[in-house]
Amino acid sequence: MPYDDPDPTDPSMLIGVGVPAAIGSDLEMAYVYAEEFARLGFSERQLLSLFRQPFYAGAHRALETLGEEKIKSIIREALEVWGNLRFVVQDAPQREGLDVPLDSLRSAGNSQPIEKEEEVDHEPSL
Repeated sequence: MPYDDPDPTDPSMLIGVGVPAAIGSDLEMAYVYAEEFARLGFSERQLLSLFRQPFYAGAHRALETLGEEKIKSIIREALEVWGNLRFVVQDAPQREGLDVPLDSLRSAGNSQPIEKEEEVDHEPSL
């Protein structure tokens, strides 16, 4: 079998199939899209723009099926819950000094610091 042809018996081959959706799944899909992107910090205008883009096939289909007014109400509802949630990532303050006491750097029974072993050159010499 040629390299690029899919093998139906290959368990690791990614194969997409269509499955029938239940009635009302477009409504659930619209809520999921609105909530997910509201959590990411999208505004109402950005969310509506996302639903209008055919690239987001599920969201776009929900817009065509449910209509723009229903999508706007779903977006507003999602933003009421998730729109005020903001994540802020901050670096931890730098600590001064060592993480361990200096005495722990000494070997047991020896009052002298542990000597650093010489590094071995693993490169072959010519």
